[in-house]
Order: sequence, then C-alpha cells, then structure tokens
Amino acid sequence: MGAFNRYREALRIPGIARVVAAAFLCRLLAGMVSLALLLAAVEAGGGYASAGAVTAAYAVALTIAAPVWGRRADRLGLSRSLVTGVTLQLLAFAAFVAAVLLLPEPPLLVAAAFLVGSVNPPSGAVTGTVFTTYVTGAQARRTLLALNGLMTEGVFIVGPMLVGALVAVLSPLAAVVATAVVSTVGALWLATAPAVRATGHARSPVPTAESPQLSVRLSVRRFGWPAGQAGILAAVALAAAGIGAVNVTAVAHATQIGASAGLLLGLMAVGGVLSSFLYGGLRLPGTLPAQLTTVLTLYGASILLLGLNLGLAATLATLFVIGFANGPADAMESEIVAERAAEGSRTQAFGWLVSANWIGFAAGTSLTGYVIERAGTPGPGAIVGAAASVLAAAVALIRPRTTVPAATPEPHTP
Repeated sequence: MGAFNRYREALRIPGIARVVAAAFLCRLLAGMVSLALLLAAVEAGGGYASAGAVTAAYAVALTIAAPVWGRRADRLGLSRSLVTGVTLQLLAFAAFVAAVLLLPEPPLLVAAAFLVGSVNPPSGAVTGTVFTTYVTGAQARRTLLALNGLMTEGVFIVGPMLVGALVAVLSPLAAVVATAVVSTVGALWLATAPAVRATGHARSPVPTAESPQLSVRLSVRRFGWPAGQAGILAAVALAAAGIGAVNVTAVAHATQIGASAGLLLGLMAVGGVLSSFLYGGLRLPGTLPAQLTTVLTLYGASILLLGLNLGLAATLATLFVIGFANGPADAMESEIVAERAAEGSRTQAFGWLVSANWIGFAAGTSLTGYVIERAGTPGPGAIVGAAASVLAAAVALIRPRTTVPAATPEPHTP
C-alpha cells in the first residue's frame, strides 16, 4: 500500500478527519503566538530586550504547565480540560491585549504572557492520546502520528506567514487577537469531536496493597513524573537542543553568506515535511528506539556539514537533508511515549513530551548563541547541534528499568 493510500485509510476512520483538522488549527497557535506576542511587545515600546522576556515568559509557563494540564485531562476528561483551558486562555489573551492598550509596562506584559502560557489548552497531548488510544491499528497509529509531526512542521511555515500578513495589513495587536481566535476555535472544535469524547479518560486503578516498588511508583505519579519515561524524555530534550542549535547556526550562516534566514529555515522545514509524510506510509525494520537512534544519528551527521564553509547552493541542499533526516523523529518519539505511558496517564505523558521539547529547544538555542558569539563563526554551533543529536541517539537506546502497563484503550476498530 502506498503512502497516499495509508493516509487515506487512516483518515477514513470515523471521526479522525475532524480531529486532524481541529488539531491543525490548535497547532497554529504554536506557529503564531511567540512572534505575535514579540511584535506586540515591541510596538508597545518596550524594546527587543523586554519583548524577548515576554516570549520567554510564555515558553517557561507552557513548559511548566503542559504536564499539569495533561494530568488534569487524564483525571477529569479530555473534552472538559480543553474547554477549561481555552476559556482561561482567552481571558489571559484579553489581559495581555488590555495591558498593551492601557498600561504597556514590561513587567506587566511579561506577567500577562506568562499567564497565557500557563493556561495553554492541552490540544497536542489530547491529539496524541486520541491517535494512540481511539485508533487500534498499529500502522494507522503510526500514520496519524507522522501526520501529527507533519502538521507541526507545517504550522511553523504557515503561522509566521499569517502573523506577517496581519501585521502588514493591520497591527501586531491584531495578530495577537487572531491567534487567540484561532486557538479558541480549534480547541472547541477538538473538544466537541466525537472521537475525543469517545476516547474519554482512563482513571488509574487504586491498588489495594502496597509493596516498596509500588509505593515508589505511586509517589512518582503523585508528583506527576511518568514512570519509565526518563530515558525517552531525555532523548527528546537532547534532540530538541539539536534542533535549536541548527536554527541559530542556520541564521548565523545566512548572515555570513548574505542569504535569507527565512529561506534556509523554510527549506529545512520542507525536508522535514517530506520525510514525515513518507514515514507515515512505510513499515521500517527494527524496534522504535533503534529507528529513532538511526534517525538522530543521521541528523547529527548532517548537521556537521553545516559547519563547513559552504556556499548558498550547498547550504540550501544541506539544510534540506538536515530537515529530511530529522522529519520522522517527532512521530517516533510520540510512539515510544505512548508505549511507555502508565495506565491512565497517557495524556500527561504527552504533556511531558511537550515540556521536554521546549526545555531542550531553549537550552540548544541559548548555548549555541553563546558559542557562536564567542567563536565569531557559525561552525562551532554545528558541533553543538551534532553533539546533542548524537547523544540523544545514544540515550534513546536506554531501556527503562521499570516497565509500566500501557493505558488500556477503549476498543475502536476502523
């Protein structure tokens, strides 16, 4: 069966097409919000330093809150958590807009941005739970998770373009309002989707007896850490650090050769979209950790090429290869997280996946920026990215000491 046929079959599962469409709208938030908040803060007169603090506050809050919202979704229900989250987020966006219009002081804008990030609805985690619980066929799950990764790549192309158009025609504040509207429509559409309602929520059973090992496991859950997933989350964070390093290195290299940074990063995203699409229609040999290790190793090796003194054509080709090598990693990571999720904690596990990505990306960008500034050349940035990716490849092979039962799916046969 070809790739197109596999996607067609997956999207024919009752209710899944709507989930995919709603998830794309929800994901547009990620592609729009940072740039919209940044530009609105700059227009408010705070300067780029305070504007950077605004976007950082949003990212930090999201990183902290994602597992909390995932835990809430597991305990109280997917739809209910989405509705609650997007309602609070709409109020937080309103607070940010009011601050810009009435009292555009940097501390107040930073606090409002932190509030927006802290009530980000768990749409990504919910989508991952639906794809891995509502859908029972292994190949269909893989195809949909690949489509999930493809959408993630796509929104970082479409989102900034939409923000740029809104800023050009209206204003940065209009872009913030549009971001809030897109997030609200997407989250409500997702929350009311029959497949989301059918997935429901699985509550963890309360054990009647305790052993030392069980007591530790319960304690771990009480604090929200998904048992058995430390290794894969560390690999995810390191891989995201590699991505952050590549982004900074590509921008620095673009400046050096007089090219458009947007063109370079866009071509890398195109490579990721293509390989993500192909991965969704393939059956690869080996275990998922081995596949992820192979992908991340190829990614790290490709990044090293970016450290060479390349011309424009060679740089474009290299970035396409870098994106292509890393494309399926997101889907593979999601599959492994779903397999290792404790019973009744799958959405929370996907929340931790979101946090690991944000933490790694932030660390990779900041470290690479420091290294490049000290060295005065982009080359060392590529070394940072390659090292992070290869280390992620090695960590991905580490098997968890404790295996936990996967969340019991509510049967659904397409």
